This record gives sequence, structure tokens and C-alpha cells, in this order.
Amino acid sequence: MATEFKLPDLGDGITDVTISRWRVPVGAVVKAGEIILEVATDKVDTEVAAPADGTLLQVNFSEGALAPVTAVLALIGAAGENVGAAAPATPAAAPAPAAAPAAPAASATAVAEDIKASPVAKRVAEDKGVALGGVKGSGPGGQVMKNDVLAAAEKGAAPAVVALTGELAEVASLIVRRTAADLSVNLAEIAGDHPLSSLTKYDVLSAVASREAGKEVKVTPPFPASAAAPAAPAAATPAPAAAALPAAPKPAAPAAVPGALKAGEELIKHSRMRTAIAKNTSASLFTAPHVTTMWEIDMSATLAHRAAKKKEFAAAGVNLTLTAYFIEAIVAGLRAIPAANATWTDEGVILKRYFNIGMATALPVDKNGLGGLIVPVIKNAGELNLLGLARAVNELADRARKNELRADDLADGTFTISNYGTSGSKFQTPVIVQPQVGILGVGAVEKRAIVVSNGHPLEANTGDYLTFRPMTTLGFSYDHRVLDGATADGFCAAVKKQLEGYSV
Repeated sequence: MATEFKLPDLGDGITDVTISRWRVPVGAVVKAGEIILEVATDKVDTEVAAPADGTLLQVNFSEGALAPVTAVLALIGAAGENVGAAAPATPAAAPAPAAAPAAPAASATAVAEDIKASPVAKRVAEDKGVALGGVKGSGPGGQVMKNDVLAAAEKGAAPAVVALTGELAEVASLIVRRTAADLSVNLAEIAGDHPLSSLTKYDVLSAVASREAGKEVKVTPPFPASAAAPAAPAAATPAPAAAALPAAPKPAAPAAVPGALKAGEELIKHSRMRTAIAKNTSASLFTAPHVTTMWEIDMSATLAHRAAKKKEFAAAGVNLTLTAYFIEAIVAGLRAIPAANATWTDEGVILKRYFNIGMATALPVDKNGLGGLIVPVIKNAGELNLLGLARAVNELADRARKNELRADDLADGTFTISNYGTSGSKFQTPVIVQPQVGILGVGAVEKRAIVVSNGHPLEANTGDYLTFRPMTTLGFSYDHRVLDGATADGFCAAVKKQLEGYSV
């Protein structure tokens, strides 16, 4: 019997992968443990080994295709074994029952409002265009979970979005239009002869994956007309004015397409990482109400401590960078304000009693000024002393620049630091890494003139004098659904106390 070839666990938050390259062709003999496939996620590239000895009998997803993490990618068995017809790269959707109500099609989010499902399951259903009403839940009390939606999508669950009729036939849903705008996708091109209202967010993501792989841009054909709401008879009684829907305009095409370049212009195709950054940052801004508070920090004590300890750390093979100090200070801030180390859900705030600190790391910039950003995570930072933090910072930054990070290195972050001061920036407003509730940005450390007062802190007195101190500005962006000005400043105050409190 043939062995199913599936992906290993790639970590939470990863629902799809792009098939980058099959290293062996169908019919090739493979050994268990032999690398036969390369896949790409939004974060890292991963090699996948064969689970058993045998012959690669069938490949279900071609290069450039977007595959769910639960999908059977291929079959391995004895040479000549009959495995049946190849499964399609994207499952076909089953038509809706004939008794479906004659109402306009709703998005997965709208359908999910009256269904018991986890927030993640609702989001995945929206992404993949799956109606939660037809998904059997495996969670407590029959709650629909993420894996239930992924399994339903793989099997071809009833669609959550069907083609509309009349004036709304060429109006894509808001989530589809927003995703297309974020990723510079022309919906008319990927829809072809089918109505725009039949497209899902998953179709847009699949098209992007094909475009990046240099393949023909294709999407799953829209659900059959029988699944759509039937058109009203011509002699039907007009609906009350209050229920009438205004005709929505057709979505505008992108401002510039490859065929419309002017003299002196050049189209640089989006890299997979650039596309992922665009998607994630846009989603974060749409998800969380961002607020940024600024704090001035006197780095004199931290720099004096670093100067005293640098040789000691170097003898242990560790470069003592300021990032290690900032991470230690962040842990102090998170201990003072636990809500800063949390995740927002519709049911409540999930507090994390462990500290996994993501460290935003810039990747090399190409000749066109396009670079990338990756966020490796220091796990259980609260259990490490300054030496352990500095060693972890060195190792992760080095592996990031060598493209040697594993999927686990990027997973499970609870808070993030962005040290943009290393490139000279004084202040930025960093974007929160979802589903975290805060990110601390650190500006350049530089000498600034500071007023020191020995009398009243605000009124002039003879004890005032100017001095020059190494200063930096922190920019703490936080999710206003969880933190407010008082709690956010409480976090920053604890960070400031730690950085200004080191002694030699």
C-alpha cells in the first residue's frame, strides 16, 4: 500500500506552503530520509525528506502551487503500484445543495458569526473560502478549530463565497479586494472569464505563489452556477427601499501593470519575502489599533557596564551587543506589566507566562535598494542571564544572515524588539507582529545636551547645568485593545529603570 507523503509540523501560524522544487521526478526510487522536496513558507525555506523507501508514484502539487500544510503532497510505494487518479493541486468545491436559500452569498466571516468556532478557525475559513456551517468541529462542545477548517478545505467543503448575479457579479468581496491591493494583484486577470464575486482570498494567494514561481497564474474555477443564489424573477415585487443594496463600483485595476511601463521605468517582481512582509504588516494595521509612545533613555550606565564586561564576554566567545541589554530590559518590562506579553482574542486576553522575544533582523539589501526582514525568536529569554542573551543574539543573527534559520526559530514569539538604531535611525513607529500586543523600537544611541537640575525639576535655579549624555529614544507601539497609555508607559518605565540602573 502506498505511503502518503505529508509535511512535518512547521509550527503554529503556518497554514500553507509554496512548492518550490521537487528534487526527484515521478518514477524515481527514493530512500527514507532522503530530501526530495523544497517548500517555502512566509518565513523560511524548508527541505522535506521522504518518509519511506520506494518509488515516487504520484505528485499532487506542482512546483509553484500553494499547498495546505495538511495536504497529501505525493504517494510513495512499490514500482507499478496502482494509486488511482492524481489529486488536484487545489481541491474542487462541492456544489451547494439545491435547497440553499436565495440570498446573496456571504463571506466566511459573516457565515461564522452564528457558528461556534475559534478566532483562528474563522480567519482560516475566510482565507480559504470555506463555509463553517458545513464543518464538523473537534473542539470542546463541538467548536470548530483551525485543523477542522484545513481538513475541510482539502476535501472540498461547501464554499463560503459563491458567484453573485446581476450588478454584483463583478464585485469581489472586501477581503479579496484588500488582499489584491496589498499584493498588487489584478483581479480581472486571475478571474479570467469568471465573475469577480466568485474569488476568495485563497485564490489571490495562490495566484501570487504561481507568479513568484514564474508559472502561469491560475486559480480554482469558481463554484458552479447552481451554488449561486438564483436571480429574482422579472415580475417579482420590488424589495422595500431600506433593503435595497446600492450598486458597488468595479474594483479599479492596479495603477501600473507590466504592459504599461513608461520610459525610464522598470518592474521589479515582488520577492516571496517582500510579499509576506506586505501581507503581514497590512494585516497587522487592519487588525490592531496601533498607538506609539516615545521615551528618552540615558544609556550612560548601560554603556559603562558594557565597557567593563566586554572583554570578559569576548573570552567566552560572545560579542556583547546592546541588543542583549535591550532584551533583558524588555523582560523586566514584561514582568512589571504582564499584559504587554499577551494575545488578544474575542473571548479574552491570553497572558503568556513565558518570554519569547523576537528580534527583527535586516537582511542584505540588493542593488535596487530592496531588502528583507526576518524575526528569529529567543525562546524563554526570562531564564537567561546577560551572557546567555548575548550568545543567543549572536547565534540567531548569524544564522539569519546565512539563511540557515529553521521554522522553529521563527515561531512562538510573544514580544518583539526592532533595533533600527543600528542603521542610524533616531525614531520610527514599528508595526506590531501579530498576534502579539507590542513591539519596542530602539533608536540610535547618540550624545545629546541634557539639563541636569539640582533644584526644582521645572523652575530655573542656580544648580542647573548642561551636560552631554549618550541618549536613545524608544518607540513602543502597542495594541490599544489590550494596553492603554498608563499600562504602556508602565512597561516603558520598567525598561528605562533597567537600562539606567546597571552598575559596574
